[in-house]
Amino acid sequence: MNHNKRSFRIPIALHIYSSLILTALITVSMISISNSLILNSYIASECNKRINTAVDSCQEFAKALDKLEKSSSETEEDPLSVFVSLSDISSEASIVLLSRDHASPNGYTVLWPSSSYSYMHNKAEGVLDSALLEPENTGHPNTDTSTKTTVYNESEIYYRFLGVDYNASDDEYYLLIYVDSSAYYSFSKAMSMALLRSIIIAIICSAVISIVVASPIYLSTRKLARFAGRIGKGNFTPLKGHIVSRELSDLSDVMNKMAYKLEQSDIEQKTFFQNASHELRTPLMSIQGYAEGIKYDIFDEKGKEEAVDVIISETTRLSNLVENLLSISKMDMSRSGNYEVKKQMLEVREITESVIDKVRGGFLLQGKDLVNDFNIDNVYIYANENDIFRMLENIFSNCLRYAKTTVVFKCTYDTSHVTFRISDDGPGISEEVLSHLFERFAKGSDGKHGIGMALSKSIAEEHNGSITAYNDKDKGGAVFEIRIPTAKCREQLSKLNNSSDN
Repeated sequence: MNHNKRSFRIPIALHIYSSLILTALITVSMISISNSLILNSYIASECNKRINTAVDSCQEFAKALDKLEKSSSETEEDPLSVFVSLSDISSEASIVLLSRDHASPNGYTVLWPSSSYSYMHNKAEGVLDSALLEPENTGHPNTDTSTKTTVYNESEIYYRFLGVDYNASDDEYYLLIYVDSSAYYSFSKAMSMALLRSIIIAIICSAVISIVVASPIYLSTRKLARFAGRIGKGNFTPLKGHIVSRELSDLSDVMNKMAYKLEQSDIEQKTFFQNASHELRTPLMSIQGYAEGIKYDIFDEKGKEEAVDVIISETTRLSNLVENLLSISKMDMSRSGNYEVKKQMLEVREITESVIDKVRGGFLLQGKDLVNDFNIDNVYIYANENDIFRMLENIFSNCLRYAKTTVVFKCTYDTSHVTFRISDDGPGISEEVLSHLFERFAKGSDGKHGIGMALSKSIAEEHNGSITAYNDKDKGGAVFEIRIPTAKCREQLSKLNNSSDN
């Protein structure tokens, strides 16, 4: 599989454009659907209302027919003429007067509108034919009170039949009252076309807006991408220039801080390897030189013993240096989350007594005193025993090197922390050395480099503690204080963290 092949990615402008288009389409669709539902409901309600109004107005038929019946013997006018002259035909709906005619194809004849009104007469016959074909009529007018629908010339027609009692004739008369809804649907179609034009305009406007809005964001993201690429290549030059988006500007600030930290880390790493190689090369060269001298009988018997002592001393120094390098590398990995330091409950008194037993031999060898001043029982810390041991051992080793006669070790505790205090009666630490004391391979007053103090600081911080160094104003010697949280304090912190997670 080719992992370098770039898959298709949607540009940010298209994301914004799609969002705007989708929003516009959803909005217009909801408006269109709502408009359609409302219009259909309105059309049905309005047509039904007009038919009912027309039905009410047709009550004049009764009066007209009564009058027609009374005057039929006195006039020569036909019933249709009297009906037209006397009836108040409502303008709310179209009214058709029909009578039973077995000779007609559908069984009924349209009396009004008369054939002289050709368009109205033909439309009335067409609507009548369509209505009589509906299942609810079955070829005979259904005169119930409900409003019905039929289709004529692709238009929806709302209609209702009324029976007419006319005693002067044996014929059956009916009224067909109908409303053509085509005008309403034409209006609805016009609104739909207006909505369609609105959608097209919205799409065009969205395209313009998305380009205007996305261009600065696109340029900013490209600038950040190039900056990230430079960081990947080891170029930590900070990003300059204006970033339009607040979120991208925050990202730019974070990336600049990241670049600065990576640059510092890169410098520290290079310095570390340079110093480490120098510190490792020095004892190796010494061991190699004395070993070759022994091999080629350069030394006499006394010289050979001295050479062996030097080799042993340098080997011990080299072993300690390698162990310190491994330990500080482990602390770095733990800090970055790539390694977990194994910890357990440790009784403070036991570990301090073990450290004293380990370093006491060095004090006896150099003829110096180690004074213990602690009274601490049943106090626990959650820590890695080897790391705590190495941290205290490094401090004791440093104090033993510079002490004149005595090193004092005190151990106290309060409700939250254990404090280890180690002091000597030496010359103290110069201000120049003190400011860089806990840096890796910091140069001491004797001109030598080391990482023991840096390792001690890393161990203290790994255990959520701290380490400080200062000079005793009264005695003038160096003082080291290490504070490590007690196990009780840690358990309370864990409970708080668990409760906050839940």
